[in-house]
Amino acid sequence: EFLLLQGTGCRWHKCGFCDYHADTSDSPFMVNKPVLDKVEGIYGVLDIINSGSAVELDPQTVSYIRKVVQDKQIHTLWFESHYMYRHHLKSFANQFAPAVVKFRCGVETFDPVLRKQWNKGIPDDVDAEELARYFKGVCLLCCTRGESKQRIVSDIETARRYFEYFSVNLFCNNTTDVKRDEDLVKWFIQEVYPTLKNEPGVE
Repeated sequence: EFLLLQGTGCRWHKCGFCDYHADTSDSPFMVNKPVLDKVEGIYGVLDIINSGSAVELDPQTVSYIRKVVQDKQIHTLWFESHYMYRHHLKSFANQFAPAVVKFRCGVETFDPVLRKQWNKGIPDDVDAEELARYFKGVCLLCCTRGESKQRIVSDIETARRYFEYFSVNLFCNNTTDVKRDEDLVKWFIQEVYPTLKNEPGVE
């Protein structure tokens, strides 16, 4: 089951393509509780995304997630986190034991030049092998103007090689200056998506 929760505001909030950090409120728990109450536990797996990193969820929401995990017999949890929290993931995960907690990172691309252009806050020398020390999955972003097909394919191949799970997100225009490339989107849907859609570790 996939949940979209509200965080307390992304602490990085500098990614050039993102305005998701604006999803905050005075009481995120009041936003999150009705969503968490819908969990049925039919798969035993929860995938929780929020506006920022999992460690930025408010204490009430975290406590309620623990209750849901216990009540619904959840055995596996997925969370997202920025690379800057890599040393905090283990302690965050421990509070949900005995459930297995796995994290994914929004690396967006393994190309350090493009990552720097997008201001991801991940050092240039951090490669897939280094990320895999902390994260079981990654999110990739593609189909923005100025990208190449070769870069997109290369990122997918790298993610497949190093990670248990990865998602490929096609950029949607928002309030930032980054723009979607419709020709790349058509190419992706026609030529790349058919090769990915049946892979269990790809979203």
